[in-house]
Amino acid sequence: MRSFLAVSSAPDRLATIDAASRAEAVARLGDDARVLRTDDGWIAFAGEDPGDRVDDSGAAFTLRLGRAARTRTADVTTAELAEQLGKGTKADGAALAELVPPFAAAHRTGPGEPIVAATDWLGFRQLFSWQGDGVAAVSTSALALGALVGAGLDHGALGLQSLVGWQVGLGTVFAQVEKVPAGCLAVLNAGRVETHRYVEQSLALDGPAPSLPEVVDEMAGMLREFLRAYVADHPATVLQLTGGQDTRVLLAALSPETRRGLPALTLDVRGGSDAALAEKLSAMCGLDLHVHRLDEQPPVTPAGAHQMALRAAAALDCMASPLALAPLLLAESHLDQGHRLSGLGGEACRGFYYFGQPRGATTSPQLIGQLANWRLYANEAVDARALEPRFVAAARPDALERITASFDGAPPQWLRATDHFYLYQRMQRWAGAHGSVAAGNRFFINPMFDRRFIQLAHAVSPDQKGSGLLTGQLIHRLDPVLAAVPLDSGLIPARLGQRGIRDRAAAARVTARKLSRKVGQRLRRSGRAQLGAAAMAALAVEHWRAEPDVLAPLRNNGIVREAWLDELLAGQREAAPATVAFLTNLLVATAPPGSPVRPTATTVT
Repeated sequence: MRSFLAVSSAPDRLATIDAASRAEAVARLGDDARVLRTDDGWIAFAGEDPGDRVDDSGAAFTLRLGRAARTRTADVTTAELAEQLGKGTKADGAALAELVPPFAAAHRTGPGEPIVAATDWLGFRQLFSWQGDGVAAVSTSALALGALVGAGLDHGALGLQSLVGWQVGLGTVFAQVEKVPAGCLAVLNAGRVETHRYVEQSLALDGPAPSLPEVVDEMAGMLREFLRAYVADHPATVLQLTGGQDTRVLLAALSPETRRGLPALTLDVRGGSDAALAEKLSAMCGLDLHVHRLDEQPPVTPAGAHQMALRAAAALDCMASPLALAPLLLAESHLDQGHRLSGLGGEACRGFYYFGQPRGATTSPQLIGQLANWRLYANEAVDARALEPRFVAAARPDALERITASFDGAPPQWLRATDHFYLYQRMQRWAGAHGSVAAGNRFFINPMFDRRFIQLAHAVSPDQKGSGLLTGQLIHRLDPVLAAVPLDSGLIPARLGQRGIRDRAAAARVTARKLSRKVGQRLRRSGRAQLGAAAMAALAVEHWRAEPDVLAPLRNNGIVREAWLDELLAGQREAAPATVAFLTNLLVATAPPGSPVRPTATTVT
């Protein structure tokens, strides 16, 4: 099932939500959404999957909220999921923790029983909940919940997003609508939604920490086992191949026999480094490579770009850049939406965020503030001139408070705390927003999200992870020949794994160049646009200038400065992609019922 919404009311609160709000919420799920009554409320869903089991009475169901449900070695059937979820409080937490993100499901055993919704151990597949007075709801869509309950905007969350470009913690852009935490069940019954944790957030291993060679050996064995079983079960699986370390790990983990003829896909632009390196690797391994160039797609009109951005914003629940997603959705509409292997999760092995951070330090408010100012606010910060001064003034301290709170429960050592933050915040809330869209469209498989794999990555000391040491050794352990081929950065995995003086210096130079770009972005107050985002932003602004009334919902909202908006529409100033993305998200989040800018959730066909 692509999208889902369930509402439960106490006996005296059954009429709390009016018909118009219900219709608006259901419309947010998709054009094919249908509604079924339950004994204490109703459910709605769209994008049914052959694996879903639904009793037409609404009394019992098991819905796979994403196409994949997979452990390291096998697909999990809907019947097995029903048994694992049970009635929530007696769920099989150990079995659920073995499911590889993205994963989510909703289940009800029968009349009078609670509805149980589960997200994966990482919280990567997004689920959201809302609790009112005697009525509660859970959904795959924060946008649908916001429409259902008439939720106002959360200005603090929007202030954070205006600086970071995505959300931190459990907040959403809608007041009182929260994300279901990682590794948790949302149990909905008699007008209440309660959260039950089925696996701890701590990734600490039992017993003494393994040595680096032991970690590399176990990781290599796990990946080989995963990929051997997956490709055997799904021979038409496509490897998404880039020039970086993470997909190199996956390619190296595939046996030479499996590689020959295996479909591979690279998304790039003309002259891009990913395509050139993918072609070289494919020739070496016998892959059947398809390069899809994002700048060779059919032309998009300004009006078309505006509509694509609105649909992408709706799909992301207005909590990440629609300008990054929209070009990818356009590309994916021309591609097979079957089984796709992705390298997500590999960054947990690399510690790319260590550079410039003090080693041996203990987490402190000062270090968190520096991380926010120099890293988190670098890429997707909105032009402050576009926003009301009072909103801007409140955004920075409130954002820092939310970011600081997100370090609760992290290890006290600073570098290990950043591991925790980048996994449970950046990966969960930013990559997870995009990954949730992919999970509904295709079998989006991420072998390095296996929980044991991530535990091993976090068990390795920062000194053994930084500058590519762990991934270099892992690639070399899997395939020495592929480890000798340079990455898109020019670095050679085999040399990174040796950690010689020259190799450390080369890795440091690459990282320093990246950090220098971050510093330059901060000083220039200009972020780095995602692939295709700049062209999409320019087209959207062109449409706004031709149809200025589409931006009417942004006026008098206490967030956008009207004088700046007038200058933009008059062509007296331009807007960076991050600013256009923020305005597009606001348009969708504030669109009234029946508005022409109210798109439904996006799917790829």
